[in-house]
Amino acid sequence: MAAPPPPPPTELIGDVIAEILLRLPPDEPEYLFRAALVCKPWLRVLCDPGFRRRYRAFHGAPPLLGLLHSLQVLQGSPPDRFASSTSMPDFPRPSSHGPHARPHPDVGSRAAVIGDETSCTLRDSRAIIKYDGAKDCLSMINPPPHNAYGVSLMVMDNSSLGFVFIEGSSLHVWSRKVNSEAPAEWVQCQIIELEKIIPVVDPCEAPFVVGSAEGVGSIFISTDAGLFTIELKSGRVRKVDDHGVYFSVLPYMNFCTPDRGRLLSLARAEGC
Repeated sequence: MAAPPPPPPTELIGDVIAEILLRLPPDEPEYLFRAALVCKPWLRVLCDPGFRRRYRAFHGAPPLLGLLHSLQVLQGSPPDRFASSTSMPDFPRPSSHGPHARPHPDVGSRAAVIGDETSCTLRDSRAIIKYDGAKDCLSMINPPPHNAYGVSLMVMDNSSLGFVFIEGSSLHVWSRKVNSEAPAEWVQCQIIELEKIIPVVDPCEAPFVVGSAEGVGSIFISTDAGLFTIELKSGRVRKVDDHGVYFSVLPYMNFCTPDRGRLLSLARAEGC
């Protein structure tokens, strides 16, 4: 009887495991942390600096992990709150005094930055102001031909300026096409019917757009049932917070990978 083939080298097994773990979705850090607790070899792979660099390069833009926001109040300044958009309750969150925290201005809270140009809307207005940093000048951009308010600007996948608003129960997405040989024009690129995918308690309370997350194609929509995100490509909807009057939303986007020291203690507790 022939002898069984020798087992594959440990390095090969480690490479295969790394390739599998590399594909765990970054928008649910819980998967990475659970995988790190399976055994010490997996823990070493996930906490290796080389794997972290590959993980960031493989997935590109950092995922949306949550959002900082302020709710409108009748008296005083509204406190900043952080709402997680993942199922993991205790991943590292941005401090109100940390590098990911910024004030919530009325002008520029719905801004989009493309190259040297920063475009923003005025509060409660559909007017668009563009500042060109290279030329140090301000100009106005005519919005799409819709009498819509509560709009939000975003950076589209092709690095063009996007214009998003809700009319009735439909989410409208426009993109500004810029051509050096012709005047810039707005092109409608997507309409999403919200009635069946985002809950509304009172049909008379219309949903409205309160912001977007650059790089991941997500829009924040507020209804009387809560605050939701919708991914434009997949149509995936998530509820990220309770109902409130949101007037400033700041996305928190980052890669959250396991910390070796903390997980080693957890692994000992689990007997790994």
